Amino acid sequence: MDEKKLKTAVEEAKRFLDRVKELQNEQKITVRYFVGEKEYTHIPSCPKESGAVRRASMDLSRALAALRKY
Repeated sequence: MDEKKLKTAVEEAKRFLDRVKELQNEQKITVRYFVGEKEYTHIPSCPKESGAVRRASMDLSRALAALRKY
């Protein structure tokens, strides 16, 4: 197994997890409101953070694919 490819995959995995934590922190801010007796909860969509998660996921997938190649 190539050491450089392995190191890259580990770095991408860490970056992916960091982006996921950022997204989770942004989504913890929920807004609850009532209409009549019914309660609604709004979780923000956070497009910047969710885009960063998708990009990190794609980069991780590519690093893992490169790791599997001989």
